[in-house]
Amino acid sequence: MKHIVDKERPMPYECADCKHYLGGTSCRAFETIPLEIYCDAESHTKVVDGQHGDYVFATDKPRTTMRVYVEEDV
Repeated sequence: MKHIVDKERPMPYECADCKHYLGGTSCRAFETIPLEIYCDAESHTKVVDGQHGDYVFATDKPRTTMRVYVEEDV
């Protein structure tokens, strides 16, 4: 039988969580953060063409969680 179960899941980091983020859509690496990086900040682990300096995603913030409800067999 399936039931709705309350779970906690880790939230992905966002550009705003990076120590190089300057605000809006800017950071030390980009005047305008490319959409593919803005949508997946943690993917910016290597220097990419067109960026300034050697800045990549780095954070010292703890990962937050979110509550989700999933259907599971009990």
